[in-house]
Amino acid sequence: MQPEPTGRVHRTGEDSYDLVLTRRLAGSPREVWASFADAGQASAWIGRWDGIPEPGSGFGFQMLYEEGQPTSQARLAECVPRERLRVLMEDDGGSWDLEVRLREDAGGTRLEFTQHLADPAPAEDTGPGWEYYLDRLEAARSGDAQPEFDQRYLDQGSYYAAQARDAAAAPPPA
Repeated sequence: MQPEPTGRVHRTGEDSYDLVLTRRLAGSPREVWASFADAGQASAWIGRWDGIPEPGSGFGFQMLYEEGQPTSQARLAECVPRERLRVLMEDDGGSWDLEVRLREDAGGTRLEFTQHLADPAPAEDTGPGWEYYLDRLEAARSGDAQPEFDQRYLDQGSYYAAQARDAAAAPPPA
Protein backbone atom coordinates (compact mmCIF):
# COMPACT_ATOMS: atom_id res chain seq x y z
CA MET A 1 0.00 0.00 0.00
CA GLN A 2 1.22 3.48 -0.85
CA PRO A 3 1.76 5.70 2.23
CA GLU A 4 2.07 8.81 0.07
CA PRO A 5 0.01 9.94 -2.92
CA THR A 6 1.42 8.76 -6.24
CA GLY A 7 -0.61 10.94 -8.60
CA ARG A 8 0.08 14.13 -10.46
CA VAL A 9 -2.27 16.54 -12.22
CA HIS A 10 -0.99 17.96 -15.52
CA ARG A 11 -2.46 20.50 -17.87
CA THR A 12 -2.70 18.96 -21.33
CA GLY A 13 -4.55 21.72 -23.23
CA GLU A 14 -6.62 24.87 -22.97
CA ASP A 15 -9.45 23.03 -21.16
CA SER A 16 -7.96 19.61 -20.52
CA TYR A 17 -6.03 18.02 -17.69
CA ASP A 18 -4.81 14.56 -16.75
CA LEU A 19 -4.74 13.04 -13.30
CA VAL A 20 -2.04 10.37 -13.63
CA LEU A 21 -1.16 7.73 -11.03
CA THR A 22 1.66 5.25 -11.58
CA ARG A 23 2.51 1.99 -9.91
CA ARG A 24 5.08 -0.70 -10.46
CA LEU A 25 3.51 -4.14 -10.13
CA ALA A 26 4.98 -7.62 -9.95
CA GLY A 27 4.21 -9.77 -12.97
CA SER A 28 4.28 -9.30 -16.69
CA PRO A 29 1.95 -6.93 -18.55
CA ARG A 30 0.01 -10.04 -19.64
CA GLU A 31 -0.52 -11.04 -15.99
CA VAL A 32 -1.45 -7.51 -14.89
CA TRP A 33 -3.81 -7.16 -17.89
CA ALA A 34 -5.85 -10.05 -16.51
CA SER A 35 -6.59 -7.93 -13.43
CA PHE A 36 -8.59 -5.66 -15.75
CA ALA A 37 -9.81 -8.05 -18.45
CA ASP A 38 -10.79 -11.10 -16.39
CA ALA A 39 -14.17 -10.56 -14.71
CA GLY A 40 -13.24 -12.58 -11.62
CA GLN A 41 -9.98 -10.72 -11.07
CA ALA A 42 -11.54 -7.30 -11.69
CA SER A 43 -14.34 -7.96 -9.21
CA ALA A 44 -11.75 -8.71 -6.51
CA TRP A 45 -10.48 -5.12 -6.51
CA ILE A 46 -12.81 -2.72 -8.35
CA GLY A 47 -16.07 -4.01 -9.77
CA ARG A 48 -17.97 -6.07 -12.28
CA TRP A 49 -19.53 -5.55 -15.66
CA ASP A 50 -22.63 -6.75 -17.46
CA GLY A 51 -22.34 -7.83 -21.06
CA ILE A 52 -19.20 -8.26 -23.10
CA PRO A 53 -16.93 -5.21 -23.18
CA GLU A 54 -15.74 -4.88 -26.78
CA PRO A 55 -14.34 -1.79 -28.50
CA GLY A 56 -17.21 0.60 -29.14
CA SER A 57 -19.70 -1.49 -27.17
CA GLY A 58 -21.73 -0.28 -24.22
CA PHE A 59 -22.03 -2.19 -20.96
CA GLY A 60 -22.96 -1.68 -17.33
CA PHE A 61 -20.18 -1.39 -14.76
CA GLN A 62 -20.76 -1.65 -11.02
CA MET A 63 -18.24 -0.32 -8.52
CA LEU A 64 -18.36 -2.99 -5.81
CA TYR A 65 -16.39 -1.10 -3.16
CA GLU A 66 -18.20 2.26 -3.23
CA GLU A 67 -21.04 3.16 -0.90
CA GLY A 68 -24.26 1.97 -2.54
CA GLN A 69 -22.32 0.01 -5.18
CA PRO A 70 -23.26 2.41 -8.00
CA THR A 71 -23.64 1.27 -11.59
CA SER A 72 -22.35 3.27 -14.54
CA GLN A 73 -23.02 3.06 -18.23
CA ALA A 74 -19.66 2.41 -19.85
CA ARG A 75 -18.18 2.16 -23.31
CA LEU A 76 -14.88 0.58 -24.22
CA ALA A 77 -13.32 3.35 -26.32
CA GLU A 78 -9.93 1.75 -26.99
CA CYS A 79 -8.36 -1.60 -26.27
CA VAL A 80 -4.90 -2.88 -27.14
CA PRO A 81 -4.61 -6.11 -25.12
CA ARG A 82 -1.83 -6.13 -22.53
CA GLU A 83 -0.96 -2.50 -23.36
CA ARG A 84 -3.80 0.00 -23.26
CA LEU A 85 -7.42 0.28 -22.17
CA ARG A 86 -9.67 3.35 -22.32
CA VAL A 87 -13.17 3.36 -20.86
CA LEU A 88 -15.75 6.15 -20.94
CA MET A 89 -18.33 5.98 -18.16
CA GLU A 90 -21.35 8.00 -17.06
CA ASP A 91 -23.17 7.83 -13.75
CA ASP A 92 -24.93 10.10 -11.28
CA GLY A 93 -21.53 11.62 -10.45
CA GLY A 94 -20.84 12.71 -14.03
CA SER A 95 -18.65 11.55 -16.87
CA TRP A 96 -15.45 9.58 -16.48
CA ASP A 97 -12.73 9.19 -19.13
CA LEU A 98 -10.30 6.60 -17.79
CA GLU A 99 -7.21 5.10 -19.36
CA VAL A 100 -4.80 2.36 -18.29
CA ARG A 101 -1.41 1.82 -19.90
CA LEU A 102 0.87 -1.09 -19.12
CA ARG A 103 4.49 -1.62 -20.10
CA GLU A 104 7.22 -3.99 -19.09
CA ASP A 105 9.51 -2.52 -16.46
CA ALA A 106 12.57 -4.39 -15.15
CA GLY A 107 10.83 -7.75 -14.86
CA GLY A 108 7.56 -6.25 -13.65
CA THR A 109 4.93 -3.93 -15.06
CA ARG A 110 4.62 -0.17 -14.93
CA LEU A 111 0.95 0.77 -14.71
CA GLU A 112 -0.09 4.30 -15.64
CA PHE A 113 -3.68 5.10 -14.70
CA THR A 114 -5.10 8.33 -16.14
CA GLN A 115 -8.33 10.16 -15.54
CA HIS A 116 -8.78 12.72 -18.32
CA LEU A 117 -10.45 15.87 -16.96
CA ALA A 118 -11.96 19.06 -18.39
CA ASP A 119 -11.46 20.75 -14.98
CA PRO A 120 -8.68 19.77 -12.55
CA ALA A 121 -10.71 20.52 -9.37
CA PRO A 122 -12.35 17.06 -9.11
CA ALA A 123 -8.88 15.55 -8.59
CA GLU A 124 -9.19 16.59 -4.92
CA ASP A 125 -11.84 13.89 -4.52
CA THR A 126 -11.01 11.39 -7.25
CA GLY A 127 -7.26 11.26 -6.61
CA PRO A 128 -7.62 9.67 -3.15
CA GLY A 129 -10.26 7.30 -4.55
CA TRP A 130 -7.99 6.08 -7.32
CA GLU A 131 -5.15 5.67 -4.80
CA TYR A 132 -7.48 3.40 -2.83
CA TYR A 133 -8.44 1.36 -5.88
CA LEU A 134 -4.84 0.96 -7.03
CA ASP A 135 -3.94 -0.18 -3.50
CA ARG A 136 -6.80 -2.69 -3.81
CA LEU A 137 -5.35 -3.86 -7.13
CA GLU A 138 -1.93 -4.38 -5.56
CA ALA A 139 -3.44 -6.29 -2.63
CA ALA A 140 -5.57 -8.47 -4.92
CA ARG A 141 -2.51 -9.32 -7.03
CA SER A 142 -0.28 -10.09 -4.04
CA GLY A 143 -2.87 -11.83 -1.87
CA ASP A 144 -2.46 -9.24 0.89
CA ALA A 145 -5.36 -7.95 2.97
CA GLN A 146 -7.48 -5.35 1.18
CA PRO A 147 -7.18 -1.78 2.48
CA GLU A 148 -10.07 0.05 4.07
CA PHE A 149 -11.02 3.46 2.74
CA ASP A 150 -10.11 5.48 5.80
CA GLN A 151 -8.71 8.82 6.95
CA ARG A 152 -5.36 8.05 5.32
CA TYR A 153 -7.01 8.37 1.89
CA LEU A 154 -9.17 11.34 2.88
CA ASP A 155 -6.03 13.15 4.07
CA GLN A 156 -4.66 12.96 0.51
CA GLY A 157 -7.36 15.37 -0.70
CA SER A 158 -5.28 18.45 0.17
CA TYR A 159 -2.34 17.10 -1.84
CA TYR A 160 -4.57 16.61 -4.88
CA ALA A 161 -6.21 20.01 -4.40
CA ALA A 162 -2.75 21.62 -4.54
CA GLN A 163 -1.91 19.57 -7.65
CA ALA A 164 -5.16 20.77 -9.26
CA ARG A 165 -4.49 24.44 -8.39
CA ASP A 166 -0.97 24.23 -9.84
CA ALA A 167 -2.23 22.59 -13.02
CA ALA A 168 -4.97 25.21 -13.45
CA ALA A 169 -2.40 27.99 -13.03
CA ALA A 170 0.01 26.47 -15.55
CA PRO A 171 -0.08 27.80 -19.09
CA PRO A 172 -1.53 25.45 -21.70
CA PRO A 173 1.15 23.47 -23.53
CA ALA A 174 2.21 24.95 -26.84
